[in-house]
Formats: sequence, C-alpha cells, structure tokens
Amino acid sequence: MNKYRLVEQLLGIVQRELATTLGAVTEARDNAVHEQSKPENQYDTLALEAAYLAHGQSVRAAELQRQVTVLKYLKFPDYVPGSVVSSGAIIQLQDLRSAHSQWLWILPVCGGIVLEYEGIRITTITPDAPLGHKVLGCYEGDEIALRLGENVKSFEIVVIS
Repeated sequence: MNKYRLVEQLLGIVQRELATTLGAVTEARDNAVHEQSKPENQYDTLALEAAYLAHGQSVRAAELQRQVTVLKYLKFPDYVPGSVVSSGAIIQLQDLRSAHSQWLWILPVCGGIVLEYEGIRITTITPDAPLGHKVLGCYEGDEIALRLGENVKSFEIVVIS
C-alpha cells in the first residue's frame, strides 16, 4: 500500500477539520466580545460561556495543527518478512472467532479515522489505544487477546506492511 497517498488523504481530512475548527474559534470569540453579549446582571453568563467555548476550540485547533505537522514529517520504515509491528505499520488483523478481518494503520496521531485505499478500508489507530498498544512489538502470525469489558476478543496478525 502506498502510505504516502494515504497520508495525503489523511492530511486532507485533518486540514478540513482544522479549517472548520478555526471558523468555530472565530465565531465563538466574536460572540464573546459582541456588544449584545455584555452581561445585564450577575447571572448573565453568555459572554463567559462564549469565551470558554472559544478557548476550548482554540485548544482543539492547536492539537489539529500539531497533527498536521506530525503527518507532514512522517517517515515509514520498510517492512519485510519478520518485521515487528511499530508505528507506521499497516496490519491486517483477523478475528479468530468470526474470521472477520480488518486493516489498521498504527500512527502517532489521528486515531479513529477510516481511510479507503483501492477498495480496502483502513482505520487509523494510535499506540495509546488498547489494541494499538497490544499489537506493537508483535510479528506476523502472532495472536493477541484484547479484553473488552467482560468479553475477550482474540486476533491474529495476518499481514504487516
């Protein structure tokens, strides 16, 4: 799989979200300082709430900008037979009970985004996620078990690329 094409796709998604978030920051900031937002009494907190919202959106925008920077400078190691799963790897996991398989891309940022590449759905996952943490350091053919509440799911790593 061409990881650089996948990064371009992922960058597009994150940059669109960043643009939307920056628009929300501007709107919330404008609402916080607008003349109609001035408190009429001690219980009128519209301006304060808008300021808190603007701050939260600003924090989110900064995180998205950090993600864009990380994605722009990612380098991907070459995976050959016998390679260990590390950040940057795309892996295929197969559920040992249902035989359902899924593709995961382990990245330092942007977990939970679904990408499409030549008809294959690839979900990004970070090492901070329980499954991401479990697969790091594993090899093709390794089996992993993941506890989800009372249930335990078992997977086999079928492909590392």
